[in-house]
Amino acid sequence: MPRDAREYGRNHADRIAEIERKFGPDKVEQVLAQLSRISHPTEQLLGAIVFLARPGHVGDIASSVSLANQDASAVLNAATVKDERG
Repeated sequence: MPRDAREYGRNHADRIAEIERKFGPDKVEQVLAQLSRISHPTEQLLGAIVFLARPGHVGDIASSVSLANQDASAVLNAATVKDERG
């Protein structure tokens, strides 16, 4: 079954929708605050971080942000692997 394109969080509106789906509307501001800590954000990187997070595990965002600040390509590669594995 193909993924809903919103899952990839390629733009701000899709990221908000995916954050709400995974964590609930009350966590949107908290997750956006964590995402704002990325030193060199791109749409692709922000989307990958949200895509990788497990539903209900807001801590995944902080871990991915930390990794993205060290090695953004590792986060992008992890998102690619998750997408390929379904």
